Amino acid sequence: MRKLEVTTLLESLRGRLKDRDFVAVLNLPGANVCEKRGEYVKLPDGSVSQACRDCITQKLPLTGRMSQDEIMEAIDWFAKNYDTRIITVNGRGNPFHPLLKEETLLKIHHAGKLGMKAYVFTASDNLDEELCKELADTGTNVMISLYGNKFIDAGFFSGKEYAPAPAKGLQDEAAIANRLRLLTKAYKESSNQPPEGTTRLAMNYVVGESDLRDESKLRDLSTAASENNVFFVCNTPFVRNKSLEIQNALEELAAQYTHFHLSHSTAVDGQCQMGAGASATVDYNGALYRCPYFAGGGDGNFLELSDAQRRTIVGKYLNDRNYACVMRRTPLKQLMGIKGLQSN
Repeated sequence: MRKLEVTTLLESLRGRLKDRDFVAVLNLPGANVCEKRGEYVKLPDGSVSQACRDCITQKLPLTGRMSQDEIMEAIDWFAKNYDTRIITVNGRGNPFHPLLKEETLLKIHHAGKLGMKAYVFTASDNLDEELCKELADTGTNVMISLYGNKFIDAGFFSGKEYAPAPAKGLQDEAAIANRLRLLTKAYKESSNQPPEGTTRLAMNYVVGESDLRDESKLRDLSTAASENNVFFVCNTPFVRNKSLEIQNALEELAAQYTHFHLSHSTAVDGQCQMGAGASATVDYNGALYRCPYFAGGGDGNFLELSDAQRRTIVGKYLNDRNYACVMRRTPLKQLMGIKGLQSN
């Protein structure tokens, strides 16, 4: 079992994470563009449903985007003023969509020049052999989202043949699995390998009530990921279950099957450092947020604010440490009480 490289990096920075002049993680979400929303899956009753139904990013607005120079300005500013160590590209859809690919790679390469580690989220869309090799060779950490790819099971790692799309518009399981296998192959064969005992590939699984009824798929997938040096992390849905008993059971299940029982891939001492700890978000249009999954007007626009105004807003984020996850509004003390949760 191996931890994600960015997880171990954050843990090594534990002593600095509460400093008010240190932003460990700068989130740089891409614009709200994603082909995944056009995929549908068949349900047991014969009806169809969107593969990523209820994904929180679907209702986010899409307005003007920062230029490449403005993106680099944001990265430079946080590197200079807050010694930022990690950038993430997440929270808005598909970072490798043809409209966004060049921008995403710019973020990765520019951050790399400043000694920052890149962490990107993907559901597999638009991955090809060349892109996978570039991600591996740049040492980019990649989180594979299984939320819209619920068919992925332990057999993925042993060469299981998945079904091609049975009809236009329905999810092409075979194509998705093949793209993800290109990714795992590129990382295995790359000459740029992570530090001993770590990995740069992870999978994210959102637990549901079906897993409470039968946890065999979740258990087997977590085990198979471990055996193939892929970090496996489970989350609960952003919307809390109306039943406190079920919600608590989901949280315990997520902690049980997440490798090392971490609450997030960026968790240190139970707190998500991507959106609740030593972090800040500059959205695709320059809006400042605490967490990359927030939406609305933001706390001002990075591009329009003075240096002092930027510092005031970021300072507010760094002084707010009450939650383990600000999106789920999970109090830090509550999360630390979940059975099995560890801080290492």
